[in-house]
Amino acid sequence: MRADLDTLVIALYCAACALFPSQRTPRRGRPEKISDNELLALMVAQMLLQCPSDRVFLRRARRRLGHLFPYLPSQPRYNERCRRLVPKLVLLWKALAAETAGGGDDLRLLDTTPLPCGQSIETTRRSQLAPWAGFGYCPAHSRRYWGFKLVLLCAADGTICDFDLVAANTGERDAALALLQANPIEGATIICDKGFAGAEFNAAVAELQALLLRPSRTDEPDRPNPPIASIRQRIESIINSLKNQLLLERHGGRTPDGLLARITARVLALCAAINLNQRLGRPSRELTAYTD
Repeated sequence: MRADLDTLVIALYCAACALFPSQRTPRRGRPEKISDNELLALMVAQMLLQCPSDRVFLRRARRRLGHLFPYLPSQPRYNERCRRLVPKLVLLWKALAAETAGGGDDLRLLDTTPLPCGQSIETTRRSQLAPWAGFGYCPAHSRRYWGFKLVLLCAADGTICDFDLVAANTGERDAALALLQANPIEGATIICDKGFAGAEFNAAVAELQALLLRPSRTDEPDRPNPPIASIRQRIESIINSLKNQLLLERHGGRTPDGLLARITARVLALCAAINLNQRLGRPSRELTAYTD
């Protein structure tokens, strides 16, 4: 079996068919010409082909994937149906993530990353995302931005076990704690950075019966400094894969449903690639074979 985009799309379609009975959603009394399961595979292909624009992607897909998808919907219909597929995207992502080597691991990596959604003041006032978004600050790049904060809970092999989207002005520890409370982390080891320092956060994680490890701050000279630097860098590498290879910050989401669909599709694309790579004996987060 080769590691290429065609193989990944076919494998993902088969996984979707195993999870959801293959059926074409009726439209005004007529069956759809492309099923939901085909659309799920098509959405992942869009992320891997680095085409944030639906119009550009559909034009490219006719050339690159026409042998797999003889019929492609119009851009408005594609956008409409993709937004409705978020529940199936989540279920498929969770199913594939559970099959990876990291899915059953007790080691978890925790971090957040900015998710800008607009540049102009007019956007912040008129955008449909305005009621949920906020202004935040990114220390890593010394910049303010408007949008959301993506909270990630990952395995060491790159599998994204869970994520959450919160307003950019939400406290990092509050957002992370809500995500941890939504997951079964009893007995797990959670590795994070200095931004999660705080007695209340440590106590809350301890109540969840998990072990929290982070580097010591300069004002904590008496605190043990665990040797976790190399492991902690993996979460940065996972975020870089999302940003550089899956164009996370160029998501193009303009509505809550659209934003969630585009972010979940990227998470699914990464987990699907990791799942297939591990089956083929390749490095887990090697995505270059699927982005051609």
